[in-house]
Amino acid sequence: MGDEGEGLIEHLTKKYGASATKSFGDPNSSMARMGRAVGINFNNDRKIYNTKKAYALVEHIKATDNDKANELMENLYGLYFEKGDDISDMAKLVEAAEKVGISADEAKAAMVEKNQIDVIKKDRLVKSQWGVSGVPYYVIEQNDGGKPVTFSGAYPVDFIAGELEKASA
Repeated sequence: MGDEGEGLIEHLTKKYGASATKSFGDPNSSMARMGRAVGINFNNDRKIYNTKKAYALVEHIKATDNDKANELMENLYGLYFEKGDDISDMAKLVEAAEKVGISADEAKAAMVEKNQIDVIKKDRLVKSQWGVSGVPYYVIEQNDGGKPVTFSGAYPVDFIAGELEKASA
């Protein structure tokens, strides 16, 4: 995919076939309903962009401040899924980082190509150790120290909430 991104519908049709995009205009599709349930109104008139820079930035911040990393992720989700912004754009990523208290210099350093490559290599290693084969992939640690619950795929909010409640017991 080029730097200019690729239209969402075009990308999904190429990757999964025309049936994958049939319900995109339907406000009652399962994706639209699940999004609204958590306050997200998906903008389906957006492009798919390379997310390596964004991912490297988030992982860098997560290493020192998980709360800031979570806040940044929330901001990036809003920019991308609701506004349709280009989250591969360095200036937009730096601005988003600054909003959560990360300096522009630190944000830029986190997104250099070598760091992107290192983050991706580490991510692939961890995912292969966990047996991750799809996204989203959930790992829920048990409060009692038992074996983590893991599952992959888009599940209803109620299912995920139930798994979190069981883990906290």
